[in-house]
Amino acid sequence: MPRDTVTVTGLTQNAGTTIPVGTTITPANDAEIDGSLAERMLIRVTNTHGTAHPVVIKAGVNPPAFRAGLGDLSVTVPLTSGDVLIPIESARFMQADGKIHIDFETDHAGKISAIALPKV
Repeated sequence: MPRDTVTVTGLTQNAGTTIPVGTTITPANDAEIDGSLAERMLIRVTNTHGTAHPVVIKAGVNPPAFRAGLGDLSVTVPLTSGDVLIPIESARFMQADGKIHIDFETDHAGKISAIALPKV
């Protein structure tokens, strides 16, 4: 089954941006994000379920991810109103097709969004 695609919201220097609504998490599908802006990207994950859940940023493949050997990154999102920001690096998480893969635990409910910081 294909992964759900998360749209990257780019921030504009010296301007305000509304927090993105995000993509609804469907644990059976997991998610993917275009990794072309990974060095300036934050992944935001919320959790509305009554239990804390880990979100897993999957290790990439080498090449292009020469630090893929560090493995997956698991970050726990707190229960009920959990909200975490995860900065990432392409050198660890980029897949061969240029995507970043994110996996969710069964029952994880919430939203995922990707925010690209402006190039300064």
